[in-house]
Amino acid sequence: MMRRMLVLFGFELKKVLSRKKAFLFLLALNVVPIIASIGAMLAYLKMRSFGLGSIEYSVLVELVQGLFTAHMKLFAWISPFFLALVVGDIVSGEAGRGHLKTLLLTPVARWQVLLAKGAAVMVFLLIAVALGGLFLQLDLWVAHNMSRSGAVIMDARESGAILADTATGLRLLTISFMTNLTMVAYFLLTALFFETPILMAFSSLILLMAMQTYVMMAPYIAKLDAVYGRWVPWCFTRHISELTDVKTIYGVLDQSLTLSSSVIREPLIGSLGWAAAFFALALLVFHRRQILS
Repeated sequence: MMRRMLVLFGFELKKVLSRKKAFLFLLALNVVPIIASIGAMLAYLKMRSFGLGSIEYSVLVELVQGLFTAHMKLFAWISPFFLALVVGDIVSGEAGRGHLKTLLLTPVARWQVLLAKGAAVMVFLLIAVALGGLFLQLDLWVAHNMSRSGAVIMDARESGAILADTATGLRLLTISFMTNLTMVAYFLLTALFFETPILMAFSSLILLMAMQTYVMMAPYIAKLDAVYGRWVPWCFTRHISELTDVKTIYGVLDQSLTLSSSVIREPLIGSLGWAAAFFALALLVFHRRQILS
């Protein structure tokens, strides 16, 4: 069973990565790190060639950390749009084209199919996150080397040459993993109700944006009547917003916040609960859906 599952996962991952739009998605999801890296390299070459005065290394470190924070925030904003298209393509699109029926004729269980598709999309997202981190680490490496040139003042904090130590990196990866896991589970569930990826993407995104708009407005409209804010606990987007808040990300980077901090622990647990609920509902719907008939 495990071997069959691995083969199925590899098949789904290959489908996701082989699509022409996958490369464009990786570029779009990492637009901040890519532009910052190009700018950092140009600045490095110019400073090496001409010298532009002295720059405190600590300022460069703070700049790169700010870029990383902006990258994670922007990633959380735009990734749902790409997730909706990718999940819609591998679930709704394949159902409409009849490919899903062909897949189910092979000796695999339905839960394996759904799990493999979700895992493939998660790996794709983790690749995108890793690329962003690598580009920003390159920026910090450039800053570190600029500070070694004769035209620049070197800060004494050598540890600043690493964007995030192992513990901090794992915390950030956990936050990114949990937020994306919730979104993937949500889109897997909604994709089962459509047979065209475009319709699925628009419908699920409209529902998602309406939910997030309500979460943002709830504190204000609740002042008019408390009953208007009672549905906020049922909006999973609030957990994602809390985890990707600028203060939260920067707090993890400067190590003032850990996963055990209440501002991170509670939305992490909430996101995990919603992800499990969405996936369980998706399994139930998928098992009851008539595909082979």
